[in-house]
Amino acid sequence: MENIKNKLISLGKQFLIIILYIFLTVLISLPFAKYLDSSNLCNILVSLIILIIFLYIFRKTIIPNFYDFKKNGFKYFKASYTIYLIGLAIMIISNLIISLFMSQAQNETAVESILFALPIYSIIDFIIIGPITEEVMMRIILKEHFSKISYILLSGLLFGLLHVVFSLSNNLLELLYIIPYGALGCALASIYYKTDNIWTNITFHALHNTICILILLIGALL
Repeated sequence: MENIKNKLISLGKQFLIIILYIFLTVLISLPFAKYLDSSNLCNILVSLIILIIFLYIFRKTIIPNFYDFKKNGFKYFKASYTIYLIGLAIMIISNLIISLFMSQAQNETAVESILFALPIYSIIDFIIIGPITEEVMMRIILKEHFSKISYILLSGLLFGLLHVVFSLSNNLLELLYIIPYGALGCALASIYYKTDNIWTNITFHALHNTICILILLIGALL
């Protein structure tokens, strides 16, 4: 009974963190609202403020993990890259299947639009700030009180949901894109469970986003 209680508390904390992230995004954006559509600097400031808040909240995990990653980062990367590649393969295949019946995911369309409208902000946010904030937010809490499989599935599901939730008001079928995003989320959760170092996740997430941005930029030039 106590174990179930702890798991429910952990899940509740995770939802509160996600709600806090959404709330902070809206609240901190308000003073910059009139400039966000056209200013790289204002968007970077909003993302940086949110990042600093999350770094502070999870500092007891982030700081020791950083020093551990400096010593063992290559070992963690070597032990985890196959997990990432499997998740990436599932993500690509499921995305292709879904795209046969639907248009491109609205999250991907939004990323493309922001990238070309605000390139400096996009590169900084998608490659540096975003991976840190998302990995810290999505991986740490649940691991404390859930078994390996439960943790991986829950973390992957929440990661997928976070990437489609803002599109659901336009089209409920966007829920299908939880599958590809969730596949990547499950892979990243597996990596965190294996290495117990959040910076390993941040590295893989940043690498993934960098590859995606390069693909978009190369596609635009061709």
